[in-house]
Amino acid sequence: MENSIEIKDLTKIYKIYKKPWHRVVDVFSKKKRYKPYYALKDLSISIPKGEAIGVLGKNGAGKSTLLKIITGVTSPTKGNISIDGKISALLELTSGFDSELTGIENIYLKALTIGITKKEIEKQLQVIIDFADIGEHIYQPVRTYSSGMKSRLGFAISVNVDPDILIVDEVLSVGDDVFKLKCIEKMEEFKKQGKTIFFVSHSLFTVKTFCNKCMWIKDGELISYGDTGEIMVQYENYLKEERSKEIEKKQQQALENNTQAQILSKKEILQFSNFAFLNANGEKSNKYDYMEKIIFKVDYEVKRPMNGLRWCFTIRDAETREIFGSDKKSEDNLLKEEIGKHTLKVTLEDVMLLPGKYLLSGEVTNATGAMFMSYSNKKPFYINLNKFCGTGIQYIKHSYENKSI
Repeated sequence: MENSIEIKDLTKIYKIYKKPWHRVVDVFSKKKRYKPYYALKDLSISIPKGEAIGVLGKNGAGKSTLLKIITGVTSPTKGNISIDGKISALLELTSGFDSELTGIENIYLKALTIGITKKEIEKQLQVIIDFADIGEHIYQPVRTYSSGMKSRLGFAISVNVDPDILIVDEVLSVGDDVFKLKCIEKMEEFKKQGKTIFFVSHSLFTVKTFCNKCMWIKDGELISYGDTGEIMVQYENYLKEERSKEIEKKQQQALENNTQAQILSKKEILQFSNFAFLNANGEKSNKYDYMEKIIFKVDYEVKRPMNGLRWCFTIRDAETREIFGSDKKSEDNLLKEEIGKHTLKVTLEDVMLLPGKYLLSGEVTNATGAMFMSYSNKKPFYINLNKFCGTGIQYIKHSYENKSI
């Protein structure tokens, strides 16, 4: 498969100066007065044509810098990038507009700046006007537009110039619900046409449903790249760990202020061991028949009492899609507060999962429902293929009535 984008050892360094006048002195001095900040560091990746790539990473990870380099907004400090095809970028939708020109005049202006010929613009002009759907305002100066109208017009131009590669950076929030749906439908149309899409969003659900591949960037470096389900699990686990660190930091601060129990670390509060799947007879087994009762247990030791801790679990399928997550604020899954060793047993009744492999992971939440610590079981469990009961993920009870009329 041919690649639409090839990136090799891409690095972007910004110079951070403590004081403005250091920039001037730096020109004439051998001593450098700046601190290098690596927005991207030796990033290499090849993107085949027709892929919808989700770009994951926290704020400041380097996502926007990467997209700006791909679109030519900024240049790399070093490294190479080759692009095969015409790019349209949904980065800053209202950039490139002249506030004194009308909407139609700005369609020509913005399209010309991204390399679209006047003939191509005239061919798509009515399509762009209809997509923007701002009525008679299209004939008025852009300075009279609301920010939402400007964004709609910018989006309409960018997606209707027939790009080979579409760059999308957190712009699907423009307009009302009807316009958002129209935007999503347009993106789906691009996917079906085999166009390459770079999609940046903090909405993990949107990335899961829209992208077939994902890349995860952290501190300017490419951490992983592959199928969306696999990368999403890695990224979500990372976010949970980061959230857990934040909670631990707050607890430590509370401890120092004498407003929390005298706790130094999570392991001094709680420890887990001996996770096991069981069958209905209490025997260890991770293979079950359809509709069979699934039981799992985990031993835990309370070393220091802390109230409000709950053990929650999540079930995912073989492609790491979440099937079910337990209630994080239920009274039924509260852990014991008494110091000592305990066993928690969970029974899943009438499990209607269809045959296949599944993965169960656990976590402990605090009184607010936030994650306190994670506990993952890496062993999958299986629903046996001993009875045909349909396709998909879960069986739905149904009946048929067939009669002559």
